[in-house]
Amino acid sequence: MHDIPFELTYLGPAEGYIERITTHAWSGDVPGFGRIDLKFPIKIIDSNHSVLLSAAWGEQFPSVTFAGVGFRYYLRMAMMKLTVNEWEAVFKRRRLAVTRRGRALRINICGRDYRYQVLAGKRQHALTRDGATVTTTRSEWRHPRKISGVARGNIDNVDIALAVALQSMYTRNLTSAGALYSLPGRMLSRADMPDF
Repeated sequence: MHDIPFELTYLGPAEGYIERITTHAWSGDVPGFGRIDLKFPIKIIDSNHSVLLSAAWGEQFPSVTFAGVGFRYYLRMAMMKLTVNEWEAVFKRRRLAVTRRGRALRINICGRDYRYQVLAGKRQHALTRDGATVTTTRSEWRHPRKISGVARGNIDNVDIALAVALQSMYTRNLTSAGALYSLPGRMLSRADMPDF
């Protein structure tokens, strides 16, 4: 087992817009796995024009899609749906927990249990399962030019693709301070669609 560092570079806005929303794209190579791409938002998937879709994929990677209510072109955890190829995720989260580990999003998909949490600051995240961790760091929180990562342990292409796809998630609610900061806006703008 060894560390596999990788980096995705911002390619700029993708061609075209989705209902006046710019699609952003990142791409990079993961040693031993090949190229992986991330785009979001790529599609509006509800009649109210509020649920957006993101995707990560590559020749050696499964197709991962993540959907959620849009916020500043990121996808919130409200009405979220995550798929890896044909597998659909089941989520759990303790919204009243105080610690970052306690507030982590639990994801069960492909017969695996993952934990996704915010680490230091708000730019670093970790996706962990038994024996494998993918840590990602955005160069900036809102508009990163680079998304760097390190895969450790018994990792495979599903782990890396999930960690990359989850970069489209608005993760402020995975910390206590972030949840308090965003509470008034969430209550005013999305009272009918609470975060998971």
